[in-house]
Amino acid sequence: MTQATTTNLSTLNTFELFKHHAGLSHSLPMLTDEAKQLVLQELESVVKLRSEKLDAIHYSLTQHEQLITTGKDEKKLLDAAIKHHESEVRGLREILTTLHRMGMTDKNKLVGRNYQINVSPLPDLALEVEIPVEDWDPQDQDRYAMVEEVTTTTTCKALNGNNILWTNEKIKHRYVPNADALRQAHESGEDLPSGVRFIRKYRITRKRILNSKGLASHVD
Repeated sequence: MTQATTTNLSTLNTFELFKHHAGLSHSLPMLTDEAKQLVLQELESVVKLRSEKLDAIHYSLTQHEQLITTGKDEKKLLDAAIKHHESEVRGLREILTTLHRMGMTDKNKLVGRNYQINVSPLPDLALEVEIPVEDWDPQDQDRYAMVEEVTTTTTCKALNGNNILWTNEKIKHRYVPNADALRQAHESGEDLPSGVRFIRKYRITRKRILNSKGLASHVD
């Protein structure tokens, strides 16, 4: 095809096609009728290629948007599956710790045919808070809660690091349990806020039994 310029239009990207179209359009008023016809033909080719590029952007956008949606849906399913298995793990660990509390372990050991499970109580009771401090009774808040204050300071300095140009400070507050006060109250047999308790935690490990004498390989 005869063109007004020697530009290989097929090699131009989207930005270059728009720039080339603008350049050709601006030149039209200064051209002879014969040259103008060549430019108009080239403009027609540029518009066609530019339209194809724009359509390709649309198709690519649509594809990636669909993949994002699919990915988010898959993530929801994956998160649900993870939560399910976490719940199963908690339930199975509860079975093991209940057996220990019932005195069914032999020196903290539960021995199966191929695996040995060790259930060892940790020395200190763990604080468990099921109800947020903000929802405690005011009396319990006064006695068993404290305010955690976090200060974040942002400083902008000159490139030489000497002059401070701008400083901003943000302070966040939130109510948190006073673990020491709660532990003292628990040890004294006093009532704790609703939803607060101290529980025994356990360390659970597993070993592969290698022979009938009970030699085992650690598989935590």
